[in-house]
Amino acid sequence: MCLRQKNTQGEFIVVERYRTVLKKFYITKSQNQTLNYLISYTGLRNFSNYARKMLFKKFPIVVVFDEASFEDLIFSLRRIKNNINQLARIAEQSQDLQALRAMTYSVQMIEKYEKSFLKYHKTKKARLLSKVDE
Repeated sequence: MCLRQKNTQGEFIVVERYRTVLKKFYITKSQNQTLNYLISYTGLRNFSNYARKMLFKKFPIVVVFDEASFEDLIFSLRRIKNNINQLARIAEQSQDLQALRAMTYSVQMIEKYEKSFLKYHKTKKARLLSKVDE
């Protein structure tokens, strides 16, 4: 495969390419915008240079999403919520309304935190995985 280039005198000469295999793929418009941003952010001139640099790095980018620690956190939250529920039942049986209100409020707060943790975890995971897919 040959390529036309200008030499130092401004004349066009034919140069043999050393990269001879062409690769093509399809992406969405939003992926193209993200890709163009990344190319400009790195300061590389075009997609070919960016793709070669990213694909043939010494250390490729790999996203490992460890869910064990997150699952442990949710498990602990649920155990705490269960314990507070038991304390609320005891407070209800002993007719201690102030303790019952405090326990009920605590359970509601833990449920709120659990939901927000789950939502945050889901969006963070989706965001990380979408960057790998793009």
